[in-house]
Amino acid sequence: MTKEKLTMAAIKSDLIRIVNYQVSNNADWRFSYVVPITLLAIMLGVFTKNGLIGIAVFCVAAYHIVRFIMEYKDYKTKKVAILSLIERGEISISTETFSHIANDAIYEPHSVGGRSRATKMITLYHFNGGSSWRAPLLAKHYEWSKEYSISFKGLENISIKGDEFYFVSLQAHHDIAYIYPCKNFELDKSLEK
Repeated sequence: MTKEKLTMAAIKSDLIRIVNYQVSNNADWRFSYVVPITLLAIMLGVFTKNGLIGIAVFCVAAYHIVRFIMEYKDYKTKKVAILSLIERGEISISTETFSHIANDAIYEPHSVGGRSRATKMITLYHFNGGSSWRAPLLAKHYEWSKEYSISFKGLENISIKGDEFYFVSLQAHHDIAYIYPCKNFELDKSLEK
């Protein structure tokens, strides 16, 4: 089986996808409050025939809208800094031995089919060295790859206890990381140290 070269351009592409996934995740949980509260405010205003009650309830939704705008501005500033770190290649690469996959419920408000939920099931890849990686809910991993682009479930299926993975993370932000199975990828010479 031939291995595909893992280049800095490919790593940058995946890390940028992680950054974008994180901001969309944050927006999802904020707006999971805005829509239902706004609808509740309209219904209360109409049914009670008192616009002040509707406006008072809408203030809660307005709070989440304002918080989202503030967080989004902060995110844009951070994103520029993070993208700068990615462009400069400030990443760390280690080889980790895969231990297991765990599906954990975490507190992360979000919406599913128009309904708000307080908890979310996430998939964590655990490694023997103690590190773990939260798999983003992306349709495809390694979209840049000609041979090894794989689905979310496909990555789960090929991950076997004892397999080695390249664990790549941004040096200043370890939550921005990606994993690459060593059986499919090998480091480009420019990345070897």
